[in-house]
Amino acid sequence: MEDPGAVGRVLKAFAKDHDKFVITGVAIGGNLMDGKAIGQLADLPTYEQAIAMLMGTMQAPIAKFVRTAAEPTAKFVRTVQAVADKKAA
Repeated sequence: MEDPGAVGRVLKAFAKDHDKFVITGVAIGGNLMDGKAIGQLADLPTYEQAIAMLMGTMQAPIAKFVRTAAEPTAKFVRTVQAVADKKAA
């Protein structure tokens, strides 16, 4: 799978190191883009980063539900441990 942001990242990195290099426009896939669009394209996440962000977003509600469901049991265990520690002391 092609990474459309790769071209933008390479051009942006090169322009950062070379002051006289100014991006005025580039043609990618038959589409003409100006310098501002290249900057936006460079800021896009890679495919792997986008998948990781999506999976994190999908997992968050489930993980929060599991933590919420497990909390009463965990609180009970902590209470029993505190009582046991107090009796031992």
